Amino acid sequence: MSIQEQTHNKLYDNLNDVSEIALQNLDPMHVLASGLDYFLTQTYVSAPNVLAAETLINASVERAKEENNG
Repeated sequence: MSIQEQTHNKLYDNLNDVSEIALQNLDPMHVLASGLDYFLTQTYVSAPNVLAAETLINASVERAKEENNG
């Protein structure tokens, strides 16, 4: 397994761990909204421009819709 795959898996493991901790004391919708807010903000901060950020966000939303709604 490549270092990129290992890092990707570790990221997801850490996100799952912190979500479990948060869900012990916070409403699930609050945890989800907080995660979305955090990563949307990071997308705008990290992208080279607003168009690139919104392209990534829109592609991610469409992928999630397709994967979860058929």
